Amino acid sequence: MKNNPIYQAQCFGNIEPIEYMVPYPNLRSLIVGQCIKFSDNILYRDIGMTNGTFLKSINKFANWLLNKKTNKNDRVFVTNIPSPVMEILSYAIWSLGATLVIADDNERDTVISKVKPKLIIDKITKKDKLIIDKQSEDFIEINTTLLLDEAVIYFNNGNGIRLSHYNLLINTYGVQRQLNILYKDLLRVDIPLNTSTGIVLKTILPLYSGTSISEKSANITFSTKNDSDYQVKFDWENLKNTNPQCLYVLPEATAILAFGTTPNHLVSIISGKEIVKINGHSVMMGYLDDKTNNKVFKFGSLVMQKCISI
Repeated sequence: MKNNPIYQAQCFGNIEPIEYMVPYPNLRSLIVGQCIKFSDNILYRDIGMTNGTFLKSINKFANWLLNKKTNKNDRVFVTNIPSPVMEILSYAIWSLGATLVIADDNERDTVISKVKPKLIIDKITKKDKLIIDKQSEDFIEINTTLLLDEAVIYFNNGNGIRLSHYNLLINTYGVQRQLNILYKDLLRVDIPLNTSTGIVLKTILPLYSGTSISEKSANITFSTKNDSDYQVKFDWENLKNTNPQCLYVLPEATAILAFGTTPNHLVSIISGKEIVKINGHSVMMGYLDDKTNNKVFKFGSLVMQKCISI
């Protein structure tokens, strides 16, 4: 394993990716731990949805997916689902040990041909909702999901980016740690949920940090707009320090690569004239296409053809 180029790129100095730096064994454990311990915390402030209600909804969706013969390691392609149903569905998929597949808006045909998903969910119909409402609020896990298991495949620029449970958790922890997001904060996240960044900032971060989501009364806003508290940049050439800091996105490093010029937790960035070498625990599991992996995983790092000024 230590000779595997992807594994080498996921090392941060002498800290290997199997030296886990998060307290949860998978994303299901995050939701169960937070929603049972803090069941009365209001997760979605504008609609009054508590953590406890959120977990019960996840369990109902997970049982519904089981009835659709969804199993561990299956890949479920989800599109056009609004919040908070998208977040609920994501955790339901992870509860089964299955993979959530998301994609940029123009990638649908590519996803279907390359992934051949077990299930495609474009909307939750009224009939679906009636069936889901009748499901049990309890869910019994029948499979063990590991931190290094695949959690998300995100199609971006034609490439299927594979992300593990650990990738998502450690990237989220880095955001919470760097920005000092506290339980008393109210977050507004104006980032599409069909991106890995939306998954990190809106699906996972509020639960990881014990905060609440609100469109109306947030004190911290994440958005691509430059008047937000934290501007999230998907398209960029150079890392720059600003006040407040911009969050720079690289999907191959899960989601948030850096805060200004500061790399995310357990991530290193070495910039050359034409290439950028990235190492650390947020480095993806790899692309779906092994030929593309051979082009970017070399010299013990993830090597991207993009000029970043540090």
